[in-house]
Amino acid sequence: MSYTDKRTHVIGVASGKGGVGKTTISVNLALALIAQGKKVALLDADLGLANAQLLLGLNAPFNLSDVIAGKKTVGEVSITSDEGLILIPGASGDAELANINALTAQSLIQSIFAEHSDLDIIVVDAAAGLSESNLTFMRACETRLVVLQDEPASIADAYGLIKLQSKERRMEKLYVLPNRVANQNSGRDLFKKMNGVCMRFLEEPVSYIHAIEEDSVLTLATRKRENIFKNYGHSKSAKNFSALAEALVKSNLE
Repeated sequence: MSYTDKRTHVIGVASGKGGVGKTTISVNLALALIAQGKKVALLDADLGLANAQLLLGLNAPFNLSDVIAGKKTVGEVSITSDEGLILIPGASGDAELANINALTAQSLIQSIFAEHSDLDIIVVDAAAGLSESNLTFMRACETRLVVLQDEPASIADAYGLIKLQSKERRMEKLYVLPNRVANQNSGRDLFKKMNGVCMRFLEEPVSYIHAIEEDSVLTLATRKRENIFKNYGHSKSAKNFSALAEALVKSNLE
């Protein structure tokens, strides 16, 4: 079920396991889409360990915990970066918020999409894991990217997330996004490994769109809170994220 205006496309970035670079991908994908002339908001839907504002170098005095508590509206907690990216900040360090129920998550989604109905794209940085609130956020996304790395735990947890999407009959526009791979060929090989597992146990394929290559420039830019497209436009990472954004627009938004 979609809670969005027809003009707004919602892209979810998820992972079964934490620590695979999901938020870094969400932030840079949103910035890449803005560089292509799209009006974009980033929803930090990690309500326990939110850190998108840190990567963007922004100070968010209020966040979604204030919205859930009824103290602020979505518009009042939203902040805008110099690039024009609207950030709807999540909360950090609140165990209760990290485990909100599906009804609360659904209500929050409805209020967010009503407030920002003029956007071209909303990127949802979902929390890692398979909680019901997290799955509720993912149900609001037409396009979903499952981030994984080439390590057993990441592959196993990503498969768990894909399996749940299969049970809900939501394999269309579900893409595997290999991260921190040596090159694009390695990324495609990792996708083939995951797709083989899906074909064997789920009897249906998962899709591939692009891969993000290991790049020390991205690590440096992230540490320094720098925009890779402005400061490192010729870097491998800038080219990867631009290609990912272009592929998403071409496949899903045109």
